[in-house]
Amino acid sequence: MFDRRSLMLGAGACLAAPVAAQEKYPSKPITVVIPSTAGGSAEFTVRIVSDYLRERGEPGFLVETRPGAGGIVGISHVANAKPDGYTVGASPNSPMVFHQLTHKSLPYDPKRMVPITMVTTQPLVLGVRGDFPGDSMADLIARAKANPGGVHYASQGIGGGNHMAALLLAKHAGTTMNHVPYQGAVPGVQAMLKSEVDFYMAPLASVLPWYRQGQLKMFGVGSPTRHPDVPEVPTFRELGYPEEFILTVWTCLVGPAGTPPEIAAAIAGMFRRAYADPATFARARALGSDPGGWTPEETRAYIAREFATWERVARENNIEKQ
Repeated sequence: MFDRRSLMLGAGACLAAPVAAQEKYPSKPITVVIPSTAGGSAEFTVRIVSDYLRERGEPGFLVETRPGAGGIVGISHVANAKPDGYTVGASPNSPMVFHQLTHKSLPYDPKRMVPITMVTTQPLVLGVRGDFPGDSMADLIARAKANPGGVHYASQGIGGGNHMAALLLAKHAGTTMNHVPYQGAVPGVQAMLKSEVDFYMAPLASVLPWYRQGQLKMFGVGSPTRHPDVPEVPTFRELGYPEEFILTVWTCLVGPAGTPPEIAAAIAGMFRRAYADPATFARARALGSDPGGWTPEETRAYIAREFATWERVARENNIEKQ
């Protein structure tokens, strides 16, 4: 005899499966954790993309700021989230690359995080104090070689991107320069304005206003080609430096380990669609960074190259983990 109750339950399960399989992602807003204080360009960029999505009937993003420990607090929260695509993090360089080189241990494993897309990139530039006695990269390097340790540069701390980029420059130039760490980008720029240091490998947007006012000089830019904001400034590649001198600061979206590839691809697609819209692209570009929208595979490969470069620089310069 047939068990009618079992037959009905089985039929119900068969009907439910296609419905569940067809549930559209995302069915609610995606939380994007910003691992810094409110008001940064990454937060504004995510909000701009979210505006684009919501105007077209999509759930968009909810921004949640979780600052602390150079991004560790926020990215740790993401690492411990359910890998269902509804909690992701907007990580700058340090939580995904540099912290591995300067910390003995982290409460999350950067290599297990799932890269989703690049939100923004921005070249590092070599900004120089306004009264520096020279007008080119060649002049700076010549002065450093004539006075080993006599040329001073700012950074945001030992083992960070600005510090590592200056170490890379010194090695390729065959000279030594004196490192002066500061607590943040603004103090580093102020140090140049006061002529406390000679140069700073700084994010373009952080020095651009003073450069345009003639208070600072700019000798090189880390973009692959000349940057539209400073087309008169040569790239490091033009000046004869190798490919690793494509130097950027960036913010990428990452998910916790186990985030399905199709979800990562779906989120990346949201950014690509938004950036393909001229008005949205212009709004994002106006913040001073270059919109990304890369695929998960492109993002993963880029992070891997970044880690390989800076791990070597840290090793060659005996950067100790704390």
